[in-house]
Amino acid sequence: MKAIYLIGERGKTILIYGLLRKFSTEGFRVAYFKPISIARTRLASGKYVDTDVIAVKEALGLESPIEQISPIVVSRSYLELSERIDDVKNSILEAFKKVSEGKDIIIIEGYTPAEALASINCGAVDLAKMFGAKMVLVIDCRSRVIIDEIVDRTILYKCFIERSGGELHGVILNTVPIMYAERIRSLIVPQLEKLGIRVLGVIEERPRLTALTVRDIVEALNAEVLEGGDKLNSLVEDILIGAMSPEAAIRWFRRAVNAAIVTGGDRTDLIMQALETRPSTIILTGNLYPSIGVLIKARETGTPILLVPYDTFTTVEKLREMQGIITADSLRTRDRDLLTIIEKEVRWRELLA
Repeated sequence: MKAIYLIGERGKTILIYGLLRKFSTEGFRVAYFKPISIARTRLASGKYVDTDVIAVKEALGLESPIEQISPIVVSRSYLELSERIDDVKNSILEAFKKVSEGKDIIIIEGYTPAEALASINCGAVDLAKMFGAKMVLVIDCRSRVIIDEIVDRTILYKCFIERSGGELHGVILNTVPIMYAERIRSLIVPQLEKLGIRVLGVIEERPRLTALTVRDIVEALNAEVLEGGDKLNSLVEDILIGAMSPEAAIRWFRRAVNAAIVTGGDRTDLIMQALETRPSTIILTGNLYPSIGVLIKARETGTPILLVPYDTFTTVEKLREMQGIITADSLRTRDRDLLTIIEKEVRWRELLA
């Protein structure tokens, strides 16, 4: 069995899903494991879980229970784990064995940041040794003010891993801004390889991959779908507030791509203008129902109209919070795009070498 441990920065979960889907299409039996995760939601049973784990499990149809895929969940602290670290490691190892049983490939998702938990001897290197896994570093290039910083960041992690007794198998440069793609391929990649760091992928940034779907919004806000129930898989890449005059608003609406427009249901004039620009959805706040004319127009343009009980400010805040959340539906919606990215931009065969 091949064990691959992805560590590093943001963007790992979507990348892991794409890799697992690719390996599945190649006929491999795959598993996903996240030994230590952060509590992001609470199930009806009272157990805290990581929403990313739920998304990957459901999207891939994995049979292993959440408790095995993600055996240790932390909330606000983890230093206390040091008092029972042997039990923690035994629980992780036992879960790993169960999840990986009968599988050809298991991809393990590391805690972010990669250096976390090293203080209690449960860091990425400690666990990689325990699993016999190859460590692959994921660098989020989008977060760099100066793109050349990714070279130093990669060297820093390589030194950290080697000083801890581990070995870095390679690095994947993720979410590369298009404006820097040529510099990264022509200058930064050769520089990293000259330093003995294998570059296993250069993945360009695609905002659509992290965009919400209208269905995500409906479920998260418990919204009532007044119109356009067959268009809930539409992507939402921008959020606009309709709180100005229709004349002023229309300029902003026309510039936006795949927008969710948030406004009150009593703003009929503004809503009708917004519908002309065919946004991904219009979210009506305060439980204010629109006029029948709005619903007729929405049906003509194929625009979902959602009704929520919150005021406009609260609705927008909730949407902002959602933008970093991955769901099973959002992964399935992007399935084909992710497979294409893995095939074209990641040296996925070398992950198995």
